[in-house]
Amino acid sequence: MKKLNILRAVGVLSSTTLLSRLTGYIRDAIIASFIGTSFYADAFFVAFRIPNMFRRLLGEGALTPAIVPVVAELKEKDKNIRDIEIKSIISSGFFLLLLITILGIILSPFLVKALAYGYTSNKELYELTVKLNRLMFPYLFFVCMVAIFMGVLNAYNHFFAPSFSPVLLNLSMILSIILLAKFLTLPVYALAIGVLIGGILQLIIQFPFLKTIDIKPTIGFNIITNSTKSIYKLLIPSFFGLAITQINILVDTLVASFLKEGTVSYLYYADRILEIPIGVIVVSFATAILPVISESAKVGNTNESRRQFKKVLSMCLIFILPTMIIFIGFGKPILSTLFQRKAFNDVSLHETYVALIGYSVGLPFFSFNRIITPLFYAYKRVKAPVKAGFFAMITNISFDIILMPYGQLGLSLATSFSAVVNGLMLNYYFRKEHFSLKITEDLSKYFKILILTILSAFPIFFLEKYFPYNSSFYIKLVYLILSLTFFFVLYISLIFVFKIEGIRDSLWKIKQRLLR
Repeated sequence: MKKLNILRAVGVLSSTTLLSRLTGYIRDAIIASFIGTSFYADAFFVAFRIPNMFRRLLGEGALTPAIVPVVAELKEKDKNIRDIEIKSIISSGFFLLLLITILGIILSPFLVKALAYGYTSNKELYELTVKLNRLMFPYLFFVCMVAIFMGVLNAYNHFFAPSFSPVLLNLSMILSIILLAKFLTLPVYALAIGVLIGGILQLIIQFPFLKTIDIKPTIGFNIITNSTKSIYKLLIPSFFGLAITQINILVDTLVASFLKEGTVSYLYYADRILEIPIGVIVVSFATAILPVISESAKVGNTNESRRQFKKVLSMCLIFILPTMIIFIGFGKPILSTLFQRKAFNDVSLHETYVALIGYSVGLPFFSFNRIITPLFYAYKRVKAPVKAGFFAMITNISFDIILMPYGQLGLSLATSFSAVVNGLMLNYYFRKEHFSLKITEDLSKYFKILILTILSAFPIFFLEKYFPYNSSFYIKLVYLILSLTFFFVLYISLIFVFKIEGIRDSLWKIKQRLLR
């Protein structure tokens, strides 16, 4: 096993994901400028959330991690056998996704009611949401086929194409709203068209890279083989585990649909900001760790699995804990710089910041959950995440109801509380079924990081009072960059001064890797 496998993979994933997040920001900034947190924004975000919900159920959340360990074993078999098995994996996914997509288009009115029943009281809003959903639902087929190819490519330690493909979705939506919006009755239809075109482009870009590993993405009718059986054994429990997560999202959106206009949009924009560190840092590590842990699990090397997990968790928390503090104390300037213009006004800014605070509280646990879950896949034991997810779902629904009077803050806090419960249960079940990850050994180290983060953040919390909210984008951007640079320089300096065990070495390794 190559020692730098994870860092090498994370370098590729982080770079492409950062590009994806940057183009995603531009996309969201344009959306915010065109439709803000209005009636049309609420309709689009709910309509887009439905295929996205199924994507997370069937796509990279379930299919990809189920495929990776199976294809990793096929690599060692005869080429003819490998080709037959991989063709069956692609074919079975193709026909399943085609059926689900057709049913989704037909049942769109019922799906919208299930996700946002509060919209039925406004006929115009409800009908627009259904139309947008039907137009975008085929996106599910294309992006889930991407997830299948992503599993194959990741098993061969190829991470670029799958992680780069979301950039194409963002660019498609950006160009659609800029070029098509003026020709359509409602600009929001241009966004829906952009989603559909983006899904097609995401799929097309996978083909050249599959060719480099000698995989032909062909379709056949032999869809039941040993490999597909193995994948579905992993997929079915994982599907139910992810279904619990999506039920949480459904409940959040359902409750939000009964609250004041704009609540769905406030939660969306706050979640988009939260997804930047999760996507660039956490998901990159979680994706990269799966093939490495799968190798350790295959030979029964529990010490190596534990070591790799703890190393990855430490590297993530070096960045995630400061991000949490920054979002809570300096989130408003970030939101103002990124989104505040035209339709995204002062009210939108304040209400979105409130939602961001609630989400940020759970950021370390969102990260922990993403990193520990691949371990269950590597050891081919995926029932435990379902059990943990069930407890998290009960927590989320309970707090959604209890905290509903507090609007978007209550709903975002409910999501964070459920992440805490989910993380605690995942750690408990992994220790019970496999071996202890010995996380408690590092708690004092993480606490020290948190203290240093807070100390480093005090100066920019003071600077927030003087942030030029009413200035141009460029002035705000310069102020934001200078403030955050000052914070991170002070933060990294304190880490080196106090010589926190393991953290300084990790930072040196990251630096060396970046300079190569």
